[in-house]
Amino acid sequence: MDITVEEFTSLSPITVDLNTKLAEALRSMKDNGIRHLPVTEDNIIVGIVSERDLLANFEKPWSLELRVKDVMSTSILTAYTSEGLGDVAYRLSKEKKGSAIVLDENDDLYGIFTTIDALNALVEIVK
Repeated sequence: MDITVEEFTSLSPITVDLNTKLAEALRSMKDNGIRHLPVTEDNIIVGIVSERDLLANFEKPWSLELRVKDVMSTSILTAYTSEGLGDVAYRLSKEKKGSAIVLDENDDLYGIFTTIDALNALVEIVK
C-alpha cells in the first residue's frame, strides 16, 4: 500500500507574517478552525506557530508587545507531497512535532500535515 502524505495533507494553509500580533494570529486560528500557522517573511516560510505557543503567552502583561516572531518555532519539519504517509507520521512522532510543512516538487508550500491528519489517515486505512 503506497499512500503518500499528499492524500491527507490540509491544503492551502493560512500563513502569518513574522510581525503579526499574537491576538491576530489566534483569531485567525479560531476563525479557520486550525491550530498551526506557518510563519512567513517575504513569502518564505521561516517558522511555525501553534495555538499552544500563542496561548502560553496570551494575556500576560507583556503580550501586547509580542509578535509571532517572538514565540514561533524555527525548527520546522518539512515533507514533500510524494513522501510516504507512514514515513512522515513516523517523523512527526519521533521529533515530537504537531505538524509538518508539506512542499510540492518545486519547493512551494502545498499544505500542512498535522497529527490530526495522521489520525484521520489511520481511521481511513483501518476502516
